[in-house]
Amino acid sequence: MALAPSQQAVFDYLVAGPGVQHRVSPPDQRGWVAFTSSGGGADADPGTVEFRKTRGFGDCELHYAAFRTTGGQEQWLLSRTWRRPGGDWAAGPIGGGGGGHPARRRPWVNFAAMWGDALFAGGGEVTGDGCEQAHLVRLTFADGTAVQDGADQGVVLFFVPRAVTFPASVQILGRDGTVLAAYEEFAEFAD
Repeated sequence: MALAPSQQAVFDYLVAGPGVQHRVSPPDQRGWVAFTSSGGGADADPGTVEFRKTRGFGDCELHYAAFRTTGGQEQWLLSRTWRRPGGDWAAGPIGGGGGGHPARRRPWVNFAAMWGDALFAGGGEVTGDGCEQAHLVRLTFADGTAVQDGADQGVVLFFVPRAVTFPASVQILGRDGTVLAAYEEFAEFAD
């Protein structure tokens, strides 16, 4: 199957060998641990890369891909792509993980996100009890900015081409409009 040029940029990043890993969680933290890497890629086995969802937003695209590393670990990664001045596509990882999703007693979005003065980009898989009923996810930020996406393939992707104010209200809706879950996200990043 041929990949679109933007997906090819993500694929090239995914199959590149890993860079140097740095732990960014506090040394005494238990449970989930955050790492970042410098240089390199995700060390994906090329035959296992599956683009679960791609969504265009004018000047950029978001891509959610699942894969296994060459060492056999199941992973997922959310990436953003954009055109460089010469016309080719650049890919930048936003975040991802592996080892399954946290257990939740209601539908919940396992977010990866990036933001700054010029944008908010994020998304992830809708997981938790009842997640198969999810049809639409809405994000409403504290500044009133609202975005939504269908839970196609169980994944949602969001992009806002400017800064947003945290926290964000998350609503996960069923096909009939029933609210399956509502909660606050990104509160720890509120000003």
